[in-house]
Amino acid sequence: MTRLLSSIFFVIPLVAGCKHGDAVTTVSNPYARNMTFAVAPVLNFSGEPSFDPVKAADLLASELTYVEGVNVLPVSRVVALLASQGRMQVESPAHAIAVADAVGADAIFVAGITEYDAYTPVVGLAIQVYAVPRSAPVAVDPVHAERMAQPITLRSMADATLPRDQIQIVYNGTHSNVTDAVKKYAAPRSEQDSPLGWREYIKVQTLFLRFCWHDAIDRLMTNEQWRNAVVMPDNTMEYPL
Repeated sequence: MTRLLSSIFFVIPLVAGCKHGDAVTTVSNPYARNMTFAVAPVLNFSGEPSFDPVKAADLLASELTYVEGVNVLPVSRVVALLASQGRMQVESPAHAIAVADAVGADAIFVAGITEYDAYTPVVGLAIQVYAVPRSAPVAVDPVHAERMAQPITLRSMADATLPRDQIQIVYNGTHSNVTDAVKKYAAPRSEQDSPLGWREYIKVQTLFLRFCWHDAIDRLMTNEQWRNAVVMPDNTMEYPL
């Protein structure tokens, strides 16, 4: 289980066409073409027995639909494939890639919950994105890569079982930087009509988890934008995906 957490997480597509209408809520698309993502049942490393890995994956998949130009496959499709294999979760990087390929995704998100407290609230999460190898990777500007909070790793097709990207972060609802981000997330969403206003996203754990997934996805897509940047002869950048 520990090996899985440290070595497997991936990006995945969801139900095609499932999009949210409010453009304010969208996440910038780092790809030049439509992508299809799949999401695996979330791995529970928190020890919290009430945590539902499939429901958490559904929330992650839902938040992925905010990414422009992305189709997201239903989590139930991945669950059904795993069930046909006699499994309940993805068990290795190679397995993740095989599952993504089998359901017709370009990539799969494999997420794990490392800390979970519904009352504070606190959510620790890790996401790894595994892409189905289809073409050679593009060049990356090493200067920009070094400036990133999580430096990207160049890899060849022989390293296909390494995650394309990954993130690990803890969100504590009592910290001011988190509450500020929650306010921004809640502002354009209709759920803020609750008497609690934006605080509903702190008080209701499913809504707080939605925020956490959304923020992590936004960070991953920013990483992807730099990863996909091609260095031109004149040192300008292009984003060919």
